[in-house]
Amino acid sequence: MSTDETTAGSEPVADRQRHPLARGIELLTLMVDTGEDSYGVRELGSLMGVSASTAHRLLGDLEKLGMVGRTPDGAYRLGLEFLRLAWATTARLPLEEAAADILGKLTERTGETSFFGVYNEQRRQMMFTHTVESPHPLRYVLPKHTWMPLHAGASGLAILAFLPEQARREIINSPLPALTARTNVDPGRLAERLEEIHRDGYAISHGERIEGAIAVAAPVFGLSGNLVVGDVGITIPEGRFDRGTESNLARLVRDSAAALTARIASSRVATRPQPTEGPSTES
Repeated sequence: MSTDETTAGSEPVADRQRHPLARGIELLTLMVDTGEDSYGVRELGSLMGVSASTAHRLLGDLEKLGMVGRTPDGAYRLGLEFLRLAWATTARLPLEEAAADILGKLTERTGETSFFGVYNEQRRQMMFTHTVESPHPLRYVLPKHTWMPLHAGASGLAILAFLPEQARREIINSPLPALTARTNVDPGRLAERLEEIHRDGYAISHGERIEGAIAVAAPVFGLSGNLVVGDVGITIPEGRFDRGTESNLARLVRDSAAALTARIASSRVATRPQPTEGPSTES
């Protein structure tokens, strides 16, 4: 038995056998999501649930690629090559930038806080990445860059209803924590509701993620045109919500989500290499 296998004896078998590429991506994801400036080897190993020797080996491989770098005191941080790739990707498809003016117009038309949420397929969670706050003194400030479950609130349900069937089924049959007294945690009722959301093209919720908050959201689709990548929506204090305006608010939210989906699709066309024109066949 190797030394690494001995020291990693406390790790689950599945983790020890995981492909190094997957482990490396997991490590980078942890460094991004936890938001610290630098990390020690043992700290990263603990976060990943692996031995310090395993974390050290992964960091060594990533350092050779420039994906992580060293601080003067020997700790690890995200590397320049990782940042270069992140910047290049953002420049190619700047979702937050693409959503900013659409959200601005949505807030202008509704008078309410608008948001853009993104979905992470590996985590099967969503987070708010961009918001435009309502001009009203009474409004909800949404927590940005925090991972949240999909089953609670319109912002998650509008994504969950449009996921592939297998992923949707696995999520609604997993443990569903109640974030408020109104959170729907019954798999059967949740499945029925998701069918309604899919049919209507939008979700509305009443105090299911935040007490006293109404939310309306609609899905945004990615470059392929059929895979949901997030959603656009608005949040309204319950005391200001008029049920008679639901259909109009839903239309505005759906239109905004469709506009962002169209913008993503147009970015694909704009960045696709154009074929070289051949000689004309006209005489």
